[in-house]
Amino acid sequence: MSFLIDPPLLFLSGMFIYFGGRRLEWGRHAKIVVGLGIALVFIVFSSLLYTDAIRCVFPFFSNMTGSEFMFHTNLTGITKADVPLEVVVILFLLYPLWIFAGYAFALLSTKRLRTSKAVFTYSDVKSRKEKRDPSEYAVMRDENVGKCVAEAINSIGGIDRFVKNGDKVLIKVNICGGVPESKGSFTSTEVVEKLVELVRGAGGVPTVADADMIWTKFGPASKDTGWADWAKSKNVRLLNLIYTKIVRFDFGKESTLGLERVSKEMIDADVIISVPTMKTHLLTGVTLGMKNMYGTFPEIDKAKFHRAGIEEVIYYVNKAFTPNLVVIDGSIGGEAIGPLSCRPLSYKTIIASNDVVTADSVACKLMGYEPTKINHIKTARDRGLGEIPTEYKFDNLKDKPHIKDFNWERPDPDVKDFYEWAIEFVLKFPGWETLFNLGADFFLYDTARLPVIRYFTPAVLQLLNDSVYLALKGQKKTEADKKRRRVNASLVLLVAIASLLGFYLNGFFWMSPFFDVNYMVAIIVSLLVSLRMKTRHLATLVVAAGLVSFALERTITSGGVLVYQGKDPFLFVVPGWIILMIAILGISDLLRAWIEGLGIFKMLERWRVLPTVVIALVFAAFFIWEGYFNVGKSPVQLMYLAMIVLGLFYSSRCSIDWNAALAIVSVALGGYMELAGSLAGFWQYHFLETLPVFMTLAWALNSWAVHGISYLAGADLSDSMAAKLD
Repeated sequence: MSFLIDPPLLFLSGMFIYFGGRRLEWGRHAKIVVGLGIALVFIVFSSLLYTDAIRCVFPFFSNMTGSEFMFHTNLTGITKADVPLEVVVILFLLYPLWIFAGYAFALLSTKRLRTSKAVFTYSDVKSRKEKRDPSEYAVMRDENVGKCVAEAINSIGGIDRFVKNGDKVLIKVNICGGVPESKGSFTSTEVVEKLVELVRGAGGVPTVADADMIWTKFGPASKDTGWADWAKSKNVRLLNLIYTKIVRFDFGKESTLGLERVSKEMIDADVIISVPTMKTHLLTGVTLGMKNMYGTFPEIDKAKFHRAGIEEVIYYVNKAFTPNLVVIDGSIGGEAIGPLSCRPLSYKTIIASNDVVTADSVACKLMGYEPTKINHIKTARDRGLGEIPTEYKFDNLKDKPHIKDFNWERPDPDVKDFYEWAIEFVLKFPGWETLFNLGADFFLYDTARLPVIRYFTPAVLQLLNDSVYLALKGQKKTEADKKRRRVNASLVLLVAIASLLGFYLNGFFWMSPFFDVNYMVAIIVSLLVSLRMKTRHLATLVVAAGLVSFALERTITSGGVLVYQGKDPFLFVVPGWIILMIAILGISDLLRAWIEGLGIFKMLERWRVLPTVVIALVFAAFFIWEGYFNVGKSPVQLMYLAMIVLGLFYSSRCSIDWNAALAIVSVALGGYMELAGSLAGFWQYHFLETLPVFMTLAWALNSWAVHGISYLAGADLSDSMAAKLD
């Protein structure tokens, strides 16, 4: 193959994977494997041609060497010697992207073919009622799920109240929003089986529907969860809304959606029934009747809805296609950190209501949430879409209490609000939609299915939830506070982007996945810390850390203490220093609270400079023992001496708990990143050891120098958290 012929062939391969994959019913993983396999074959064969390891034997080109064929030297005049190896590597790295481009082209083309130019409005929705009936609900609990469903619906007027003879009934279930191996993450066929029986008994024609999500496709998911076999055995139409006639719907100029693509099935249905599973959601708190309707959008790329504001999108899709009946499947619920890593909970409960807001409110209450804490439920109530009950009647549950009533494990409301805000904020930056979708694909879906790893994913999500909760604890929610957080986050993101740019330009990217992962974690931690800080203190820290890092790194590199790889690493190093200093500050603040609670230094408060003195003495000892005292000569010696003096000055004005916490975190985190960078080959020490002990201890001096300069500038970083403001 050649650099001119390969791209169109790879592009066509991507189209084949899309169309052939649909025909052969390939799952997402199968498509990825085939795509990577094709790319690998092309890269290997073309590399052998490029290196002239094999001869060019193609018809019409057999008189050329392999490398001449790769560059079509007879046409372009370009030879192997004319093109730097780096350019060739980049061309090969583009091969998978050509396949992706072909796949995307095929996807978008079929999407355009299915999309009508016709525009529909609220008045065209057949299931829409002019006037909302008084809200009613029923909660039933029993081992027999079918009995529960029937009794719950009968308690609010029976199926005949909602379905008339000849009605086309669209039953929106949750198949694609779950994990096949985890019951409680997707709607149970038992619930819908009884519902279909009731609908048919009333003369209705049921269609069970869902739509592809970014992380899973309807076809494979319906097979893996048993839905496909069930639908075939019950002769029920099972529909992927992605592959129906798509039209444009006018959600209104005041909406966040405007003109958006919807399935014509949603407009033509006489009755819409929402049947979600009862589970938690790390972004919206819960995913119930209202969130279930969000899944009707025939759009795989859901990132754009998060950018518009997911809670608003949920409200408007329910305003347009308000479910006539909601049956919440709590037979097996999903608690902890959902939606994909939720833990199955045998709850044996069914909730039915003619009001989607009421149904979701009742489910929230049973889970332990205050419904007004769930933004889309509160918004829908405030705008008149439905009612949140002022009193809850759970008489039917008194004889069958459940240990989890009102006490599900669930995401903290403030944490899920933070996640939602952070995603909306990040998606405003160009290119982050793709990263978001890939992240959702792998971190939420794949890790919830992979053997062994799936057992750790819930624990990791819970750890993130708890960490964010600690970071946000005590934060205010005034407009001024929200503005402060936006400014702080923007400042940290700018620093992070500068550091990542330097990281890339110096060729460090993907040299060490271990370092890359740790560095991304440091950026995330620093972003969380910045949200808790006073803006003036954060800005002072950024400037002080930048000045200290630039001066120190210039001094120790010119003195020969260490040598950086790359052309000019300081674009990476200085912003990287700043990121690490912010992370150190935040973790130190949390550790200080823990140390204070333990009372370790309660009797030593007068000795507040003790941690600084101990670190300085041990640092000096290793600085001499390891031979670096004589390496850097006077400039390096004076630099570290000045940092020790700044440290003593600053620590004499802070509590011993803070000084100890800052020392511990600085040495641990700074030393860890020093080791990671050394192992990655980003820098090398004078005596070629993996990590000098003095360099690890120096991170405490680094922190004290930054904090000392900040203190002289009028910002005490030991009291920099905005949560402490009165």
